[in-house]
Amino acid sequence: MPSLISQTFRARLQHIYKLGILRTASKEEARRIRVVNIVSFATGILVTVYGISFYLLVHSLLILVPAVGIFCPAFFSMIWLNYKGYFNASRIGLLGIFIVIILYYGAILGRVTEVQLLAVFLMSVALLIWRPQEKLQRIICVSMPIICLVVLEFIYYFHLVEPLPLSAQTQNLYRWMVMPVVLFLNYLAISLYQRNIMDLLRTLRSRNTALLRSRNEVMNQRMELARYSGEMEDLVHERTIALQTANDAKTQFISELSHEIRTPLNTIMGISEMLNEALGQPDPEERIRQMAKNLHATSHNILELVNSVLELAKIEAGKTDEVKMGAFSLRDWLLNTVNIYQSIASKKSVFIHLEIDSRFPEMIVSDKLMLGQVINNILSNSIKFTPAEKNIRVRCFHNLHSMFIQVCDEGRGIPSEQLAAIFQPFEQGDRDMYRQFGGSGLGLAIAKRKVELMGGSIQVSSQQGEGSNFLIALPLQISSEARVHTATEIAPLPSHIKIVVMDDNVIDHTIMKHFLARIGITQVRFAINGLEGIELVRDMQPDVILMDLHMPVMSGRETFFNLRQEKLLKHIPIVAVSSDAFKEQEQEYISMGMDGYIRKPVEISVLHGVLEKLLLVDSRSANAAALPNPSLAD
Repeated sequence: MPSLISQTFRARLQHIYKLGILRTASKEEARRIRVVNIVSFATGILVTVYGISFYLLVHSLLILVPAVGIFCPAFFSMIWLNYKGYFNASRIGLLGIFIVIILYYGAILGRVTEVQLLAVFLMSVALLIWRPQEKLQRIICVSMPIICLVVLEFIYYFHLVEPLPLSAQTQNLYRWMVMPVVLFLNYLAISLYQRNIMDLLRTLRSRNTALLRSRNEVMNQRMELARYSGEMEDLVHERTIALQTANDAKTQFISELSHEIRTPLNTIMGISEMLNEALGQPDPEERIRQMAKNLHATSHNILELVNSVLELAKIEAGKTDEVKMGAFSLRDWLLNTVNIYQSIASKKSVFIHLEIDSRFPEMIVSDKLMLGQVINNILSNSIKFTPAEKNIRVRCFHNLHSMFIQVCDEGRGIPSEQLAAIFQPFEQGDRDMYRQFGGSGLGLAIAKRKVELMGGSIQVSSQQGEGSNFLIALPLQISSEARVHTATEIAPLPSHIKIVVMDDNVIDHTIMKHFLARIGITQVRFAINGLEGIELVRDMQPDVILMDLHMPVMSGRETFFNLRQEKLLKHIPIVAVSSDAFKEQEQEYISMGMDGYIRKPVEISVLHGVLEKLLLVDSRSANAAALPNPSLAD
């Protein structure tokens, strides 16, 4: 119980001492507020106790009333001022109260009060409650006790105030009672100084520890920075070597690409010259037919090469085409693909054998176009490196979750240390072998990235002198749609259809005229620029406009917007025919408002499909417009 009372009392005292501290964020300011609170509380209690004691000793209200009624409440009001945030007022008020006490009790009690000791305590308190920067306040507060002592000496000397009559015994008793109070107050001042010094030492120690910790952190950061700098130097060195290697590979690729393009171009030019010569000889039909086949095959090779370069550029730019899933018969599709490549392989006396598991699903869901790019690249690669009288086997099988397409050839094989390089763009396994057989080194890199885009993988194993084995694994998704056999012949379009072709290339006029005639359209007129084309459209009023986008005088874009602004022409469908090969460019033209897009070189099946779609839509719209409105009929 006593310990509980003691703890409660101490807690209350601490609460009184801390009044007003929460109103400031400065630790130094809080210390000065605490000093004022402690001194005010202690002297308020002491002045009350000693006021009552001296009253009982000398029976004079001149001692009791000021002590209990004025000085004690005044000291406690200094604590209240701190609580309210009036810190400077409480300091000045505290010193003012002490000055009044010294003058009052020193005058009425005489020299027996020994106020000199109280003046020393007051100067100590002044130094505690004012900052060293507040020099003027310190000087004033330290000077005031000295001035008080001088004033008291004048009072004593000239007998300005008559002190209370005290007997010698009372004076001695009073002196013995005052002495402990003065000693206590000076002890309190010394304790507060010591506490202040200890706080300063703790602050210095804390700052020293913080500085030491900061220094260690700086040293650690320097070491970490040095290590990181070393790692970055190594990384930059590695990247530099990698970039140099890539640059060398691309330089080699450009050199080989130039060779690969020049070779078929030389063939095309040679065959063209031979065609001119053959046309001047009797019975040239068979020779011309064979030359035309060779010319078409060579042109197809150049197109595949250019497409591979563009495809890799899109992949490296992060503009890979999206996977477009659709249902189809993999069995029929593989059979058709192998038949096409068998005609190419037959020229080398290489035979392609197709084996499809009899349990393989009739219809699957996958991206047929992307899968075609993968198989075409791998089959082209196998045909290229397989010698005459050898075989290529294409197998197709599946398990519960995956389907597999395996291409095995009997070529020269790939050394094990070069297997990883064949899937890198611009890299080729054996450069001497590629110089012998040709190739750009892009096909397998594109095939790998396409397979990964479809969620699958591609693996290769090889044995030198025996051949290579490519295994493609793709997710298996079975379709419930029925198998559909599509017709391969192109149905002719109505002969009354009128078309205007705008293209600055006269050779393209000849090609387009031939293709349009093959699909049944003979009413065709040609313009070599947009300005001439607009006049032609006004005169002919065609059903469809086929327009190149890069023309002199007036470009395809300007021509398109001009046609759309004319009231009599804006309804005519406009199809862009351009060499711009990227999907983003095609989407840009479609978003402009064009009705279709055909990429050069033009394929007759694509041309037929686009025109059939446009003409079918237009015919349906025309039929709908011709039908009578039932509401009007009524």
